[in-house]
Amino acid sequence: MNKAIIYTDGSCHGNPGPGGYAAIVTQDGITKEVHGADWYTTNNRMELMAVIEGLKLLGKPSAVEIVTDSKYVANQINKGNLKSFIQDPNRKNADLWQVIYRQSVKHALSATWVRGHSGHKQNQRCDSLANMEATRLENEKEIRIFTVSELLKDVTTTPEQIAARFRSGYPLDLVQKYYNQFFYKMSGVGGVPDGE
Repeated sequence: MNKAIIYTDGSCHGNPGPGGYAAIVTQDGITKEVHGADWYTTNNRMELMAVIEGLKLLGKPSAVEIVTDSKYVANQINKGNLKSFIQDPNRKNADLWQVIYRQSVKHALSATWVRGHSGHKQNQRCDSLANMEATRLENEKEIRIFTVSELLKDVTTTPEQIAARFRSGYPLDLVQKYYNQFFYKMSGVGGVPDGE
């Protein structure tokens, strides 16, 4: 079985509040990074999203070591009972743990806990990327709130109409991002849409 290492971290400014996640995946001598954000989330959800997005980058079944500064993530993965753990739908973050379980059936997962902010190079990189994503969302707060408030008034409003209504106009791609996230969250799926 191939081997892979996934370094992960999540960040949340407010908890709940805007959050970011990041993963660095090393497999077959190739390193890839992935990072993203959610505008209303918790730190634990971002820690789990980092694992999920890291696992998505694996091309083939592997023995995967997840290196994390989250005891919440490391302890549960190392218990080896994800199948029974996800059976309780009332469990916090059950939706994300179910995704990890579905991805884990093709991999052998283990986790290593590292102390956060202790100089671990890849953990520090993930921390920086996750915080960068959360900060980006904080900086986009005004357009996010405007987009959501316009959609709450009239869900048939188009992104183009919303961008044109904002006082000095706003880049359509930024409005489109929050437009897509609004409908994704309203669908009850959770997380963030692919590519966000």
